[in-house]
Amino acid sequence: MGQHAQIVIVDDEVDLALAYAEYLSDLGHEVTVAQSGAELDARAARGPIDLVLLDLTMPGERGLDVLRRLRAAAPVPVLILTANPDPIERVLGLELGADDFVVKPVDPQELAARVASLLRRYGRGRREVVAFERASVDLTASRLLRIGAPPERLGPGEVLLVRTLAAHPNRVLTRDELLRLAPGDSHDTLDRAMDARIARLRQKLGTACIVTVRGRGYMFVPRDQVAGAEGAARG
Repeated sequence: MGQHAQIVIVDDEVDLALAYAEYLSDLGHEVTVAQSGAELDARAARGPIDLVLLDLTMPGERGLDVLRRLRAAAPVPVLILTANPDPIERVLGLELGADDFVVKPVDPQELAARVASLLRRYGRGRREVVAFERASVDLTASRLLRIGAPPERLGPGEVLLVRTLAAHPNRVLTRDELLRLAPGDSHDTLDRAMDARIARLRQKLGTACIVTVRGRGYMFVPRDQVAGAEGAARG
């Protein structure tokens, strides 16, 4: 399991925003680029955001107005991006509740350091995420994340089952152990109930990381090891 933050960069300078997004993504964060306040709103409707990097000089709705709305809606940390050397704009942003600012173009390492500082200050970016081949499960937010699809909320029983399996990588857990550690929503204690839950979870995740070990139980295998482990377990 890894930890990462959900970051949104709101900037109409797409090339620069994508460069920053790529750098932060390489550090393990999930980064979305939005070119306007409306696109930021659409992203916020799909799931929680841990940090916003906000350009103040965009066409349409001004960055300062977006900042006002952010501050009225939720205590999300905001890092101002500005190409304007005039300190008045930065002072206004800080007075409206921004947490920090940088002048563009900023060195990616400095940007990453400021991002890390804000995440620590707010206690953000500590999400537990389990990665599968074509999807990941955000255990903190109880969401299934897939590329090109909106987040899907998972039930408590599904989240607990993923958490239990991922906490014991490459170790076989018997059905009895799984029923004890990850009881389902119906509290059905029959072996076939666990088999059905595993089957549904595999189908939803589209994964082979949850391996059946015949006569013993189930095993979670990290995605970079799954091909060999699945063959050995089934063979």
